[in-house]
Amino acid sequence: MEFPKNISEIIQSSTNYNANIFANLWQQKQLPENGWSDSQLRQFMCWLSNLDSNNTKLRDSIGAGEREGRVCCPLVSQLHFDMSHGIGRSGSLCEVQPKALGSSMMAEIANGLALKVINELGVPSCKAALVTPLATGMSMMLVLASWRQRNPKATHVIWSRIDQKSCFKCILAAGLTPIVIEPKLMGTSGSSQLATDIAEIEKAVEQYGDKILCVISTTSCFSPRQPDDLEGIAKICATRNIRHLVNNAYGLQSKICCDLLEKARIAGRVDCFVQSTDKNFQVPVGGAIIATFKLSALKAVANIYPGRASAVPVRDLLLTLLHLGKSGVKEIIQTREKLFHVLRQKMESLANKLNERIIEAPNNLISIAMTLETIPVERCSLFGSILFHKGVTGARVIVPSNEETTIEGYCFKSFGCHSSHWTTRYLNVACAVGMTEYQIDELVKRIETVYFELLKKLSKE
Repeated sequence: MEFPKNISEIIQSSTNYNANIFANLWQQKQLPENGWSDSQLRQFMCWLSNLDSNNTKLRDSIGAGEREGRVCCPLVSQLHFDMSHGIGRSGSLCEVQPKALGSSMMAEIANGLALKVINELGVPSCKAALVTPLATGMSMMLVLASWRQRNPKATHVIWSRIDQKSCFKCILAAGLTPIVIEPKLMGTSGSSQLATDIAEIEKAVEQYGDKILCVISTTSCFSPRQPDDLEGIAKICATRNIRHLVNNAYGLQSKICCDLLEKARIAGRVDCFVQSTDKNFQVPVGGAIIATFKLSALKAVANIYPGRASAVPVRDLLLTLLHLGKSGVKEIIQTREKLFHVLRQKMESLANKLNERIIEAPNNLISIAMTLETIPVERCSLFGSILFHKGVTGARVIVPSNEETTIEGYCFKSFGCHSSHWTTRYLNVACAVGMTEYQIDELVKRIETVYFELLKKLSKE
């Protein structure tokens, strides 16, 4: 075989091409406009992996410690691209691990890209982001633990009720006492909405004073609950010098939620907001992004993490963002927003057909609630069960009752309704990132089929 005379130059040029792209990403931490190919992603991970001490070819390393990146199972090693040291050091999630330069670089790049994405999606004032190996609730607990360490006399947290257990249990896990503020019913009978009770929050601040560590508010939530009045809460927190933590679990995919964060920062005080990696970016469960409007505010949180951390959630988010690129991230967000209106329209048509109605929640553009008043109250749970067995996952059937749900000694009436005073039973569905128009069509068809099958069965009883 006869190769061209400049074969060495061609090889060098090909080798340098990707190396330059990777080095550029490390230096600038900018998400590429277009996503990378799978081949590039693998080469990138190998490039990083070779910088870890257990993989380096620069010297013959001998691990003389108790944790030297040794992996027994070849399949496990392959799953992790031979990266086994994790991220951070015992002192901080953000510290460089000398034995794991590649893994540490991976975490640094992921944090940088997460920040850029948050800026692009509608929170331009955000100054720092940390990808954690903990899901949303545990990441919120980490924030609370950090704040409690700096203000040990403040033992209470004001929490605007949302019936999702992890954001309540994060308060208890941090060793703090929750002050539950019920949302207030807004609107007329038949078109009620659940909104933030600012007056009750102000009363709690007055009553507990210096015992208040922070207020926890929520953006993304299940309809008919609305996102909290972040501006109103931010103003109270700024006036009274109280920290403000926002549960933004799947809010990055909603322009309204991102706008609320930005406006709240301008109007008053937002110390930290936490969002899920899996709910917003379609990666496996296990990670979150803690974000702040001040770099110093994030360092204090990173410094309280005990021990080294898993790099898996960081790796998954980084690879996904590089796979999508800036244009891909925008596309999935825009597609979701368009499909929400498709789902809303089809659910409204279905509701009219079933003599039901959609419960209005104007600022909630992720979740939809449809009444189930034509199904006997004692059969609503059966309706939800049949839906699940027909392959409809994630939908919730909510039936108000006088029964109480107890979470670590705290009692909630009508848990799932977000309010002790809600009276209407309903079906809850959502249009989140990754849903397709085909799935929307199938969802509505299956709801209708199950509804009429159930009514037919009930008519024979």
